[in-house]
This record gives sequence, C-alpha cells and structure tokens, in this order.
Amino acid sequence: MERQLKNIAAYLDQIQYGGVLTTTFDTLYQLHLRHTQSIPFENLSPFTGTQVHLDIPALLEKFTVAKRGGYCYEQNTVFQYVLEQIGFRTTGLAARVRLNMADDVITPRSHMLLLVEADGEQWIADTGFGGMTLTVPIRFAVDEIQNTPHGQYRLTRDREHYRLETRIKNEWTVLYVFDLTAHYAADYEVCNWYVSTHPGSQFVTSLVAARPEQAGRHVLHGTQYSFYPLVGEAEKKQLGSVSEIKGLLEGVFRIRTAEVVGLDARLGKLITEFF
Repeated sequence: MERQLKNIAAYLDQIQYGGVLTTTFDTLYQLHLRHTQSIPFENLSPFTGTQVHLDIPALLEKFTVAKRGGYCYEQNTVFQYVLEQIGFRTTGLAARVRLNMADDVITPRSHMLLLVEADGEQWIADTGFGGMTLTVPIRFAVDEIQNTPHGQYRLTRDREHYRLETRIKNEWTVLYVFDLTAHYAADYEVCNWYVSTHPGSQFVTSLVAARPEQAGRHVLHGTQYSFYPLVGEAEKKQLGSVSEIKGLLEGVFRIRTAEVVGLDARLGKLITEFF
C-alpha cells in the first residue's frame, strides 16, 4: 500500500489534502470537495484535436505536472483510482445526460460516475459533470433531498433508472439517468473516443470549462463566461478576444494553456464563428 500511495502523492498535493487516508465518509467528502475545486473541468484537448488518454500515469501527469483539467472520463477515472489505492470499494457507472434535452430524445450512456462504499453506506461520487457537478458525494438514497456546499440534489427512480436531479430556481431539473450496471475501463475507452473525436460532440465543437469555489461556480461555454454565486444573481460576460479567453482560463479556471498546441488558432476560429 505504501508504494501505491506514493503514486498519488502529487495528486494529494495538487488538491491540498493532508488529512488521513482512511476509507471513511469524511475522507471521501474532503477528497471530492478538494478535487472539484482544484482540478478544473475542461475540454481543451478534444477542442484542439489532441487525443485524450485515459491511462493513469498520463492523467496524473496532466493534472499535476501540466496543471490541466479534463472532462468526466479523465476526472472520474483518476478519482476512482485514488479512492481504490486508499482502499475504498468503487463501481464505475454510466449515465445518459438529460440536461437541456427534450424528453423524446434518447441519449447515449456518455457520462461516467461512481458508486462508492464508505462507513457502511453507498454514495454517488461524480467529479466531472461540468458546471453542475456534485462538489461532494451524496448518499445513494431515493427521494432524499441532500444539501451540498453548491446546491441541493436528490435521486429519484422509475422502473429502470435512477435520476440525479438538482434544484434550480425552486424547480427540480434532471441532470442524468443511470442504472447500477458496472462499467469498466474498456467501456469508457469506447465512450471517450466517441465524445473526444466525433464531429458532432460538444467537446469537439465548443469550448467548455468549469470550476467551483467556496463562493459559487465559474462556467465557460464557448465565448460566454458566467459566475453563479451561492447567493445572488449570476454574472455573465461575453468574451471577444483570444487573450481575454486565455486570461480567464489561466485565472479563475487555473488551467495552464501555454503548452496546449493549436489553442490560439482554435479560439480565433471560435470567436469568428460567434461574432
């Protein structure tokens, strides 16, 4: 175990976690919260046509050395690995995204999330759902409203699926639906290839970044930056230059952009398409 924990020392330093590494809910909670605030959600690799690798050494180097982030497969693959090195029992799951989708549209199982055991209970952990991701785990319990540092969530169920919902302006919104079928690295490799290369994937066609902090959530979609405070109205700003977007990525999103090949050209094209 000591040798394995050395492999995640840089990760623990990146998320500024110096607590005990025990298979308790408190440890799970703190790791999840610090991960989401320290490792940004972003899609610069597929956005610039760079291959997305899901092997652990490459992902840990991307997060801790290159100072980058990633999307759900990258985020939750690393988080699952870290949890398992500590000794947590985890199950990888796959969800169909329902946010902003019409009811009659069937979406693929394109989102990765985790089921984790801690303190004799099961918890849903998800460090990679962009601007609305869980910032801490929630109990795997149906019809229980659960408060988190960044909003209320609940799980509901029909005959076949569980639904993760969040409360937005006093209305419950479905984020995604899933079942408890276990998924493995081979499954995620196929899905990762699709969402990172398909010409119709939003991760290929547009720019996305998100990072929560104590006061709220920073979100970037295309050329629009938004900050959603925990209290008060959202702040929105339209970005009009490559330097402005890169400054924001480097600043509030904490993404090092200097080594992202082709980013300037891709951002320039994005701005041209919008304006």
